[in-house]
Amino acid sequence: MTTRIWKFNVEPAEESLRLDQLISLRTGLSRRKARAVLQMGGVQVARKRVRVAGRTLAAGSEVLVAHDDALGAPPDIQVPVLFEDDWLLVVDKPAGMASQGTQASDQHDLTALLQRQRPGQVLALQHRLDQGTSGILVIAKQASAHLGSQFQARTITKTYLARTSRPLEPVTVDLSIGRLRGSQPARYGCTGDLEDPRPARTDFRPAGPGESAGFVPGFWVVAEPRTGRTHQIRVHLAHLGCPVLGDAYYQGEASDQLWLHAWKLELEHPVTGARLALTAPPTRFLAPAGQA
Repeated sequence: MTTRIWKFNVEPAEESLRLDQLISLRTGLSRRKARAVLQMGGVQVARKRVRVAGRTLAAGSEVLVAHDDALGAPPDIQVPVLFEDDWLLVVDKPAGMASQGTQASDQHDLTALLQRQRPGQVLALQHRLDQGTSGILVIAKQASAHLGSQFQARTITKTYLARTSRPLEPVTVDLSIGRLRGSQPARYGCTGDLEDPRPARTDFRPAGPGESAGFVPGFWVVAEPRTGRTHQIRVHLAHLGCPVLGDAYYQGEASDQLWLHAWKLELEHPVTGARLALTAPPTRFLAPAGQA
């Protein structure tokens, strides 16, 4: 993605300008493009999205404009449903789609897509997956189905599949993760100048022959994060010198995709108490016929 971001404060002489005029003046975007960015949700004033092109702003107002020239029309696809009842919706998130709104848009993400397809339905994400990661994502349809207490108690078991550039022996990484100070866009690490580092633990092992059968040939790793930090698997693999293939943020070998998939999830149903064992088949990793 090619997101450009502008951040500025309104000058006294700009108070009379329409917002689309102000954006055009400060960013160099045409007024037509400025209005398109507004409609996609790419403009925030005082950290709240605004869409009204004719709005004027007081001097000193903080404005953030995010424009991604790779965004087309909002997606309209059917996302595979892995499980659904009156309380939970569990889907297989496509790779390349944000879980929720980004700075550049609040219409191109999975939550917005599902909301358009299910108007009036309450949909509350219970966790997130990175944009390049595919796989299991749990959404609550009622407040009684929220999973915060289970995530906090670490009673939910998560299993991921990753492809790496070299083999990895079984290992547990138990190292805190924090944001690398000043990084834009945000990156995380186990060492260096970290903001608010928090405990993080991930168990890694090579995928067995049965687990990676039919996949594109390569080195396949099973990861079981015991905590839920941002970019946790990616950061811990990078720390081991074995980054996820296609992970440009963390020195991964170049590829056309991020080879990371949320494969399995086990949890206690928050209402019925039943144990749910969910699987998202990693179909995007399958080799073309005759190449496995």
